[in-house]
Amino acid sequence: MRAEDTVLVFCEYRILEEHRSAFLEWVRRHPERWEGVLLAENETQPGVFVELRLAGDGGQALRMEEERRAGRSGFGEMEPWVKGGRDGVRVWRFRPVQGRVTDVIPNGN
Repeated sequence: MRAEDTVLVFCEYRILEEHRSAFLEWVRRHPERWEGVLLAENETQPGVFVELRLAGDGGQALRMEEERRAGRSGFGEMEPWVKGGRDGVRVWRFRPVQGRVTDVIPNGN
């Protein structure tokens, strides 16, 4: 996998406080769902979670995004715990910035 071909799939949502324990238990019960995924919780805003996934190319990233947006592969089970339900699950795709950061952002700003 070449760095310039990779795409980062970033998924963000807020789990309602009263469902946080149930969500984390659900995550632990389904490790296969989280293989290769970095799942992190915001330190200053408990309940705000992000998932980071690396895709080998744009096509794979699009499939990952569609999987999460549609709630397939069992991800729909968590939607009742998410603030806003399915609409509260936000997904974006990012490509690495080419070149050195100082070439892209003058003076590092």
